[in-house]
Amino acid sequence: MSENNIVKIPPSKIQQLKEWISKLIYPGDEKDFIITNQYGDASSDFTQSVMEFSFYTSEFKYKIYAIDRSTDDGYLGCQAIARKIRAGENWNRGNDLGDGPFNETTWQSILNRIINYELVQLSKYIKPADTPEDIA
Repeated sequence: MSENNIVKIPPSKIQQLKEWISKLIYPGDEKDFIITNQYGDASSDFTQSVMEFSFYTSEFKYKIYAIDRSTDDGYLGCQAIARKIRAGENWNRGNDLGDGPFNETTWQSILNRIINYELVQLSKYIKPADTPEDIA
């Protein structure tokens, strides 16, 4: 069989997301950072498969949802959930961090929003009046 007769099957959307995630974790093993759950059936009469990828930072839990459907472009979305309950509340605060069709543009938007969510505003530096010039 010649190379011209070989049909290349594109990776599934779920496999594509796994590749994008593995690029974030290099060097390292995805299993050490990401919890993966799969819902749905990837059988021969495939209609949709749903994967949930969860990872943690010191303040938040992030859940990325990926839906690979045979009928359309699929779905990619992300949620941020606070890991600590605020004083006087009995729930964990959370936000949707973007979603859309399953493509790299949506993926990049989600990554940018996660970075934005993690950024901490710097306090303004004010040089004390009595600090010697050679120290400041």
